[in-house]
Amino acid sequence: MEAVAKLNNYPTSPRKMRLLADLIRGLEVEKALGILQFNPKHPAVPMYKLLKSAINNWEQKNADEKVEDAGLIVKTIMVDCGRVIKRMRPAPQGRGYRVRKRSNHVTIIVDSNNSVKTSSKKIVAKPEAKPVEDKQETVVTKTATKKAAPKKAAVKKEASPAKKAKPAVEKTEKKSTDKNTKK
Repeated sequence: MEAVAKLNNYPTSPRKMRLLADLIRGLEVEKALGILQFNPKHPAVPMYKLLKSAINNWEQKNADEKVEDAGLIVKTIMVDCGRVIKRMRPAPQGRGYRVRKRSNHVTIIVDSNNSVKTSSKKIVAKPEAKPVEDKQETVVTKTATKKAAPKKAAVKKEASPAKKAKPAVEKTEKKSTDKNTKK
């Protein structure tokens, strides 16, 4: 079973918080706690507390299991934009610059490693086999179209570098003639 923890309206920009969220997404809970505990960025402290809260929520749902045995991972972590407080800052010549004080919402979903592996398996149906005759016909048509396309592309590639090289030569010749006439 998965457990959710949310942090609403934390007063830092979502961009700064996403840098931390990207570090711990998909990691085991023990590694994620270690990364957040020793990270120098200021939003690491509330993110650490939020992850601990998510772990405690998982323990409440699964009283018969231990956290160490379950192999918890950070299944999902989302950082969304919260409210924006708008303020004015004095600027030159009587103007005022707008200052946006941003906040964010963080949602962490923690799940046991065993349940994530079982849910990620997909059942894929095998396509039916076609007769051999149909495969031979399609191969012939594909090779015919593939042979025609590269010839056109090769002609265009050869023409474009020649056009670019000629003006560079002409400019150098003009510069040398201009210098001779000035002296």
